Amino acid sequence: MRERLLEEEPAHAVSQQTLVEVQADVKAIEVEIATFVPESQRIEIREKPGGVISSCGAGGTSWGSSTTVVARVEPDLAQLNSDLERSWTRAADFSFELTTGSTGEPRLIIDSERLGTYIVEVYAGEADGDELRILSFSTCFAYDPERDGHPWEIAAE
Repeated sequence: MRERLLEEEPAHAVSQQTLVEVQADVKAIEVEIATFVPESQRIEIREKPGGVISSCGAGGTSWGSSTTVVARVEPDLAQLNSDLERSWTRAADFSFELTTGSTGEPRLIIDSERLGTYIVEVYAGEADGDELRILSFSTCFAYDPERDGHPWEIAAE
């Protein structure tokens, strides 16, 4: 019986992509999501240039970063969710969940087993305007310090 359960458990693969490839994919998706905030509402899109690496449950490494959209008015996450699901060319690769955070704020979770997880939150009334933050977490990949750089080098990006 235990052998059968082990066979049915899904194996979480560790991608063989390099850190540079993972970073490029994640940043491209962040920006794609950001561009779904209507241009008439956007003041600017600010890409965080660096990110952090961390361990992931599958025995690999995950890379996280963020992109912020500064907006003239508070972005509507329900509308963003609808627009992404309806018009985004990558929509079929993701699941979408409109939920609330621990303090009750709206949160959109965009998740793909193959392309990572993106958490979208609104921060109202920031100094430059309302902000939509897209936090990203890549899928697990096989991190190699000799190929990808050492953690202290990555943290200093």
